[in-house]
Amino acid sequence: MTDSSTPVKRKRGRPSKITRQSIARAALEIGVNKATIPTLALHLGVDHSSLYHHVKSRDEIIAMAAEIAIEELEWRAPETVNWREELVVLTDSIWALYDKHPGLAEALNQAEIAPQNGILSFAESVKSLQEKGFPLDEAVVAVDMLVDMVKECFIGWWSIVKTEQDGRLRIERMIEIWETEAHNSPERAEQINAMVNIMKAGPRAWWERKRDIALDGIAIARERHTPL
Repeated sequence: MTDSSTPVKRKRGRPSKITRQSIARAALEIGVNKATIPTLALHLGVDHSSLYHHVKSRDEIIAMAAEIAIEELEWRAPETVNWREELVVLTDSIWALYDKHPGLAEALNQAEIAPQNGILSFAESVKSLQEKGFPLDEAVVAVDMLVDMVKECFIGWWSIVKTEQDGRLRIERMIEIWETEAHNSPERAEQINAMVNIMKAGPRAWWERKRDIALDGIAIARERHTPL
């Protein structure tokens, strides 16, 4: 017979197999675009209800994943480079970030998340341009414009390299449409085929042309506002 006055020893529960950070990293591993509660649970080998002991929603997971991705991003240029090279390094690293983590650009574009690390990195980039002679307002516009451009360019390209129901890439169909129009409109064929060549060259060439034109514009603005 058990003495009721004796305290009952409770069995210790198993240590949690997951943490908030492991959930966020799992989202980066499988891709932000594929990270749902069920897919994350399957990837981590737990019941999906277990995730709710650590996070409130998918949005919270994506926000944490973005913080980690941006924190680990190597975007800073050497201090010895000029402002143009610095902005090239910055935007190239952002492109690499989006390429490594599919779906992250879309999440940022839809204002689902506003990572603290992203805000602080933005401010640091602006400050660096100020130290290279930019007025504050011009530095903000320059960084904001290029950060937006690389995001929009990446999303635009990502949307046309998806596979359609017939198994073809969407860009293949688009190139075919443009080439047909060039054939049917010879008076505009040169201009149409120029865009076809850009599509065939691939995303980086497309982005770099846009980036360089934007940088040329910033350079002209700097010359106009710099005292002789």
